Amino acid sequence: MDRRQALRNLGLGAGAMVATPTVIGLLQSCKSEPKDTYVLQFLSEGEFHALTQMVDLIIPSDEAIPGALDVGVHKFIDAFWANVTPKTQGEVWEERYEPIQENIKSFFKMFTDEFRNKFKKELGDGEPEEFDEMLATYLKIPKEEQIEIDISMEDFYEAFAADATTQPDKEAAIFSLIAGIRSMTIWAWKTSEQIGKNVLWYDPIPGKQLGCIPLDEAGNGNDMAL
Repeated sequence: MDRRQALRNLGLGAGAMVATPTVIGLLQSCKSEPKDTYVLQFLSEGEFHALTQMVDLIIPSDEAIPGALDVGVHKFIDAFWANVTPKTQGEVWEERYEPIQENIKSFFKMFTDEFRNKFKKELGDGEPEEFDEMLATYLKIPKEEQIEIDISMEDFYEAFAADATTQPDKEAAIFSLIAGIRSMTIWAWKTSEQIGKNVLWYDPIPGKQLGCIPLDEAGNGNDMAL
């Protein structure tokens, strides 16, 4: 499996993501890159500021556990969109439609316009509480509406593949963007070496199945890192 395909297995959802040495290497490279020297690969400065704020709100740090920013999740997402998200439909998956780079750019523009209209300022000037309000507005949409949004976005991707001038519903596009950021944030944070080895249950050679053992012998209830 080559680098692009391995990373593409991350997708925009958290459920089917697969950790590979290549993916973990990308996460580690993003973590080791100092903030002052990181060169944006996909997003504008304002968009990256918004992404950074939202990633920090989704998984903040505390005295005991590093947050998403501490392990470089914001930089990872920017790099993922630049290097892994396909540029054209069918580039990775022939049997299904999916977001391409042009779609991500378009969705972020809609997010930017909504933020500007709501708070009367640019993304780069946004405060944490304002981005928190944006997250709450979209992530608290009822499940039934989320399902309808997913269906409408599937229809959009199919229509966009036939006609690149097709535009999605604005609310659906912004929800899709924010939900994708949340999923990628959670996955990348859990997959980072720092969290995998020091916070989650790290056992690279799990061994045999033991059905009835004390909780402290089974990671104290933590998810397995591998």
